This record gives sequence, C-alpha cells and structure tokens, in this order.
Amino acid sequence: MKLRRTPDKRRATPRAAPDHEDKVSSTDRVVEHVTNGILTGRYVPGQWLVEADITSALRVSRGPVREAFRRLDAIGVLSRTMYRGACVRLLTRPEAIDLMVAAEGIDRMTARLAAVAMRNGSSHSKLKAYQRALQPYRDREYDLAGAPQLRQQFYDILIRLTGNSQLPSLFPTMRIHLLRLQTQMYRGPHATRSDVDDFAAVARAVLDGDAAAAERASCTHHRRVQKSLLDMPNEAFAAESVGDPA
Repeated sequence: MKLRRTPDKRRATPRAAPDHEDKVSSTDRVVEHVTNGILTGRYVPGQWLVEADITSALRVSRGPVREAFRRLDAIGVLSRTMYRGACVRLLTRPEAIDLMVAAEGIDRMTARLAAVAMRNGSSHSKLKAYQRALQPYRDREYDLAGAPQLRQQFYDILIRLTGNSQLPSLFPTMRIHLLRLQTQMYRGPHATRSDVDDFAAVARAVLDGDAAAAERASCTHHRRVQKSLLDMPNEAFAAESVGDPA
C-alpha cells in the first residue's frame, strides 16, 4: 500500500516580519509623509499638495490621502479649499499672533514642569547634550528656523522631562515650525542669536531646577517673537479673507 506523503512543515518558507508600513494605516503613512516633508523642506508654506503625486509615491488610494488632508487641516498644518485640494498652511498676521499667544501658555508650563522634574532628580544628560549642539548655531549665527529638527528636539526633551502624558499632543510644534519657515526671510538680523540665547536661558534654568526662572525665560522668548511678528511687513503673511474650508 502506498503511503501518502504529508507536507514537511519545516520546509515551508517563513513569512517575513511585518515592516513599519504594515503596522500603520495608509492614512497614518500619508500624515507621516507630509509632516516629514515639511520638516525636511520638501513641502513649504503655501505649497499645494498634489493627490496623484502622493498616491503614486506611497502606493495608496485617494481615500487615505483625503482623510490625511482632513486630519492635517484639523490640526492647522494644511489648509483645504473646495475644488482645489490642500496646501501647506500660510497664516495671516492675526492667526500668527494667536498661535504664539496660545503656545506661550503651554511653553511656560512645560518649562516650569521640566525644572521641577530636574529638581526632583530627573536625568540631565539629554538637555546637556542639547546645549552643546546649540552652541555652534550661536557662534556661526545659523538660523534655527532652518534647523527644525534641532528646534523640535528642544521641546521634545523638555516635554519628556515633565513626564506629562498629554503635552505631546497639545504642543503645536509643527505649526510653530511652519510659522518660522513662513517668516524666515523677514526676521531681523539679530533674530538667530536671540533664539539661541532664549533656548539656552530656558535650558540653564531647567538644569538648575529653577522653575520660576525657566518660566520667565520662556515668557521672554515668546514676547520677543510676538513683537517681531507685529513689526513684520504685510508681505510676510497670508492675506486675510473670508471663506470656509471644504
């Protein structure tokens, strides 16, 4: 009698472990693509995003792209217009002021909480390393507006120090970065060094565990930025208009 040969399971080809793209939805991939594109300079304020280009680059359908656009519009990164699609948001002057006023409260609280955490024994190694990375920007007068990763790293370090689980979703780092890119060419000659000095002052106060000084340094930075926005010419901002997004 012939015996039926059973398949040798050991010879089966193992399935590859899912990569990053398998772990996130298509919509999340589009959101990540756009935000990374802004941080790396591929997309700039006022630039229109072409659905077909994104669907082709990421091999996704139009549905996830449109959902990602809606999500990014809701958080103020993109601006959607009926029948035209979406563009990277350009702020009007009142919107820019409102953004920085709102960010000031969160930033001051973050600086204070980070200083308290430092006083209570949190590790200072990452903030110390950041201070060293910041110094060349002051020495050579590089513009931090052109170094969004370094600027975002500063806020990320402070937020992690606080240990507050809600701050990452509340802090408008991407919108602040967009505003910096939008107004970069209109910034005064001392803006670069002032930014670095402001960040360094906050970092020193946090490292000292001085919550009041950290909050004052953060306040000083935001008031200076708000004044600079008021002093910029109209050309630095989007024209004010009445219209509802799609």
